[in-house]
Amino acid sequence: MKPSLNEIKKKTIFMVCIVAVLLALLVLRVAYWQIIRGDELSSKAKAQQQGSSIVTASRGDIYDRNGKVLAESATVNTLICNPKDIEADGDSEVIAARLAPVLNMDQNEILKIITKNSRYQVIKKRLTNEQTEAVKKLRDSDVDATIAKAFKGVYFENDSKRYYPFNVAPHILGFTGYDNNGLQGIELTFDDELMGRNGSIETNQSAKGTTLKDQQNEYLNSSQNGDDVVLTIDETIQHFLEKHLEEAVTENKLKEGAAGIIMNPKTGEILAMATKPDFDVNNPYDIDQFEKYAIDLGYDTSDDTSDDPDATPKPTEDPNNLSDEAIAKIRNKMWRNKVISDTYEPGSTFKIITAAAALEEHVVDLNSTFYCPGFKIVADRKIGCANKSGHGAQTFVEGVRNSCNPVFMELGERLGYEKFMEYFTAFGLTEKTNVELVGEASSIYYHNKMSEVDIATSSFGQGFQITPIQLVTAVSAVINGGERMKPQIVKEIRNSNGILKTYEPEVISRVISEETSQQMREILESVVSLPTSTGKNAYVKGCRIGGKTGTSEKGNRDEEKRIASFIGFAPANDPEIVCLIMLDEPQVDNKYGGTIAAPLAGEVIEDVLNYLGVEKQYTENEEPDVKQEIPDVRTMDLTEAKKAIVDKKLNVQVRGDGDKVVDQLPKPGTMLNEDSTVILYTEEIDKTHTVTVPNLKGMSVDNAKYTLEMSGLNFEIVGAGHSEVSSAYAVNQSIAAGEAVTPATVIGVEFRQVTSD
Repeated sequence: MKPSLNEIKKKTIFMVCIVAVLLALLVLRVAYWQIIRGDELSSKAKAQQQGSSIVTASRGDIYDRNGKVLAESATVNTLICNPKDIEADGDSEVIAARLAPVLNMDQNEILKIITKNSRYQVIKKRLTNEQTEAVKKLRDSDVDATIAKAFKGVYFENDSKRYYPFNVAPHILGFTGYDNNGLQGIELTFDDELMGRNGSIETNQSAKGTTLKDQQNEYLNSSQNGDDVVLTIDETIQHFLEKHLEEAVTENKLKEGAAGIIMNPKTGEILAMATKPDFDVNNPYDIDQFEKYAIDLGYDTSDDTSDDPDATPKPTEDPNNLSDEAIAKIRNKMWRNKVISDTYEPGSTFKIITAAAALEEHVVDLNSTFYCPGFKIVADRKIGCANKSGHGAQTFVEGVRNSCNPVFMELGERLGYEKFMEYFTAFGLTEKTNVELVGEASSIYYHNKMSEVDIATSSFGQGFQITPIQLVTAVSAVINGGERMKPQIVKEIRNSNGILKTYEPEVISRVISEETSQQMREILESVVSLPTSTGKNAYVKGCRIGGKTGTSEKGNRDEEKRIASFIGFAPANDPEIVCLIMLDEPQVDNKYGGTIAAPLAGEVIEDVLNYLGVEKQYTENEEPDVKQEIPDVRTMDLTEAKKAIVDKKLNVQVRGDGDKVVDQLPKPGTMLNEDSTVILYTEEIDKTHTVTVPNLKGMSVDNAKYTLEMSGLNFEIVGAGHSEVSSAYAVNQSIAAGEAVTPATVIGVEFRQVTSD
């Protein structure tokens, strides 16, 4: 029976519906794969068909304020491999055996890397030039075709390594890690700006992960280099500071090292900042440099039964085989930036703040009188002065010069708790400075109402703790006209297109008036310029240095631990720099800041002013040192030669009986102070003849000069301090006693006075 037309129509409609549904399902499925999972599948296909290697972005450079490169990146090779290529065409055993001695790696470690189930593995990052050349030879078929074939699948990849050309300011610059990320200092603070963005190179690969030899098209995703950071520091000034601090660590046997900072008080720009001992910024994990100068790396004397108090304590660690824990402890200590991370009692350097607040509040004037019997009774305490016998009657200005504790306790009492804390806060001593470095510590101070004793001891810098950078910032406000500036260490951020961001000097607030600031500058200059004041050892003729000494206690009061310090500025009438020197736990007899920190600061300030081209300003009582260049009088008649030397205001000694000069000492061109001696030889010099340098330590200026003259040597005063006074004594000489030198050699002698603050 033939199906009816209606039945055929129904079947047709049914089949059409079935086909439509199937088509709809197919469309939906295609849409699912293309739209919903399209990106995912595309990525998987790309991952199977292409291999990718990284194009490392060049990290931005770090410059000093004058454009000297302090940190830069250089292109180096990283050795990589495709284990799939090695499995297909190479020889993993040969590769591991050959690379191990070249890369200084364990053969099994290399074998493990190159046989992983992966298409990309790093064998070793940042090869040296020697290692790169050695690997190139292994891959060179002209050298050894068999070995080169075994190295199929081993490649080079461009990488970046950080270099610090001047090897200065490690605590400022910091360093980078394995992946070129910043780990310390500016490298960490500005890591995002310096890092840049890595690119990649993609190559075609088979489904098995091997490189397609016939389809070596490469697709480059460009990298973007990092931005450059320009600092406020000056590499030359940084070098001056580091050199002097390094000498201080050794000379004063500083158990906990030294710290220093130099700032422009008008702008808050940091010109130099250093902690010693420090580390090699090009090799930041190596502790050798720190160990060379460190006094104490951890000793335990509890089991030391020696009766000799000067005996070396027994170490808890074998210095030739330190534990990982000991090494980690040393690294943390050597990476620590004392200027921002260490808090300490500032001692008498804080008297600058107390004096400025007292003048500003008119609780004292320049002629106010005080009496010091050597102590002051505060509540139930008898608090002493550094001068146990007392300073007697004195004015306010004389009290500052003498660094007299009873005067400052009286000022603290007159100010009272509220006013004292008002200025303590206004000078920024209750908050971090927020300088552009990580690790800044918070100050430790009285949050609740202070007792009479608290105010008394705080007035001369004890009972609270601040950081060196807080003190420099506060003192800058005292001497710059009264404005508290935000300290800054970054000047600008820039790239090849220009400056991206500029850091301008920032005034936080006005703390004292211009008048008070001027009075304080004049007072503090007299603290240094007068040979009877406590800061006398920082004096340098013509530099007009002002400042204040400090010797603070550390830890328990009966432990005799001290921090010697000096903060100075110059020129006093218009300060260009302020400099703080802090010497932590000196292991010498005289631990006073006025004796060991002040002369160091004076020398640093003189070096910096000379470098900056600041003209010296001499008072009526100062005579500038005049140096004369020795003329060349060789071959002259003796009479003519003597006249040429005498015309330079130099003395003459003649050796020999001839009429013509055949040689001279010192040699022509040498600079000598007037009244020095030149030896003229009318016969050939006996080059074997030398003079033994005498020991001048402890001598007065006159005695040292006479001793050298009697030895046939020239004398020159070097360093800071009032050498003209009778109480000055020689502490250092430029050439050590016992050394053999040629006649007429100039011996520089440094003099110092004893001080008790």
